[in-house]
Amino acid sequence: MAERTDKSFSGAVKAQEVKQKKGLENLEKRLLKAQKRKLADQLERVTDLQCELFPNNSLQERQANFSEFYLEKGEQLIPLLIQKLKPLEHNFDIIII
Repeated sequence: MAERTDKSFSGAVKAQEVKQKKGLENLEKRLLKAQKRKLADQLERVTDLQCELFPNNSLQERQANFSEFYLEKGEQLIPLLIQKLKPLEHNFDIIII
C-alpha cells in the first residue's frame, strides 16, 4: 500500500517493521525470563514441601520419633491417629498436628 501511494514510504515502512519485530523479540525474551523466575519459585516451594514431608528422601515416620509428636499433641494424639489412619489402604495421609 505504501509503494502504491508513494515509493519513498517503502523504506520507512520496512524500518518500522524491523523496529516492531525487534520490540516483539525483546518483549518475548522478557516474558520468558519472567516465566522462568515464576516457575523457579514454584519449584522451590514444591521442593521445600517435599523435603518437609519426606526428610532425607525417606518417609517421615522413619526419621521422626513418635515421642516428638506425643510431646506436641499429648494424649489427643492416639485417638487422632486411630481416626485418621487407615493402614490397609495404600495411600499417604497427611496429618497436621
